[in-house]
Amino acid sequence: MEHVKSIKERLNNCKMSHLERYQREFFINFLNSTNFPDNAKALSVSCGDGIWDYLVLKNSNLKEVVATDIVDCPVKKEEQDFFKEFGLWKFEKIKAEQRYPFVDQNFDFIFHQDVIEHVQKPFLFLQEQFRVLKSGGKILIGTPNLLRPANVLKIFFGNLKFPMKIGENFEIGQYIHIQEFTDNSLKIMMEEVGFVNVEVFYIFWGIHILNKMFSAYPKGAIGKQMAHFLYFSGEKL
Repeated sequence: MEHVKSIKERLNNCKMSHLERYQREFFINFLNSTNFPDNAKALSVSCGDGIWDYLVLKNSNLKEVVATDIVDCPVKKEEQDFFKEFGLWKFEKIKAEQRYPFVDQNFDFIFHQDVIEHVQKPFLFLQEQFRVLKSGGKILIGTPNLLRPANVLKIFFGNLKFPMKIGENFEIGQYIHIQEFTDNSLKIMMEEVGFVNVEVFYIFWGIHILNKMFSAYPKGAIGKQMAHFLYFSGEKL
C-alpha cells in the first residue's frame, strides 16, 4: 500500500500521464479565464493530497481556500507551506453524506476532482454545495466518464460492476467508485439541483492504461462519448 504523494512529487512528476497533463491544463485555463470577486473564497471538497488547491491559489485571484475531507488532513504539514506564498489555506474534517458545517451562501467557487463517483448520495452531495455557494458563484466538477474505453470493454464482456475498488493508500484508505456518470446524466442532475449554464468539457480520448492518446480535447461524437474524463461547470443565480 502506498502513501499519498506530496504536492512537490506531483508537481515534479516527469512521468505524468497524458490524462493528468490535460486535466491540469484545462483546470488552470478555467481558473485563468474566470474573474472571481475581490476577497473571494473557495471550497475544496475532499482535497486529497492538495494539488488542486495549490493550483487554485497559484492560478486565480482567489486568495482563500477552505479544504475538506472525511479523513484527517491528508496534506502533509510540511507541504502546507506551499500554500502560504499565494494565500490562506485551512482544513476542516467533515462527515460523509452529512450537512456541511458552513452557513448558506459562503463560497464564491466550489471544486472537486475525482470525488462525486465515490459518493453514495450524489444528489444530496450537490444540494449541499448549492446551498453554501453564493449567488453568482461557480462550481467545477471533474469525474471519470462512465463510457471511457476501459469500461466499454468491461460492458462488452459483462464485467462492469459497481461498487468498483480502484486503489488505496495509508492516509485515505480504499478508493471505491460507488457509481459513475455520463456527460448527460450528471449535467441533468446538476440542473435539477439548481445550477444553471451547465457546460460539459471532454478530456483525453485514448487508452489511458497504455498512455496512448488520440485527442486531448475530443470534438467528434465518438471521441466525446468515449473521453476518459469529464469536467462540468455551472453557476448559481
